[in-house]
Amino acid sequence: MRASPGAAQPAGGMNQPVSRTSCLIAVVVWLFLMIVPCLAIALAMRGELAWKRGDFVEDRVWIVNEPEAAGLGYSAARVAGSEAAGSLCVRTQVYFLLWKGASETTEYCECYTQSTSGGYELAGGCP
Repeated sequence: MRASPGAAQPAGGMNQPVSRTSCLIAVVVWLFLMIVPCLAIALAMRGELAWKRGDFVEDRVWIVNEPEAAGLGYSAARVAGSEAAGSLCVRTQVYFLLWKGASETTEYCECYTQSTSGGYELAGGCP
């Protein structure tokens, strides 16, 4: 039975089975579900995944497989402060997700000085 031209339609587009928003959400979820196994396989084959976004800015995930510990490690290196007087300090934080053994978050800092060739040389720990 067809509705008459003067009959009221449901408000808010309820006659559409799938909205654009729900379709977009479904595509994003599907992409996430496809990328996660690909990254897991790449991590298992290579042993580590690293994303370097600059000379001193890096994210790294690796597999921890030691006799006393097993799991995943993650490190994030970031420039601490600004470059002053030709020196640069890089702070690295290391996190572990272990299913065998125990660990704690580690943080360390290294400073670099600008060399005459235009690069940087390790100068030691941060002040």
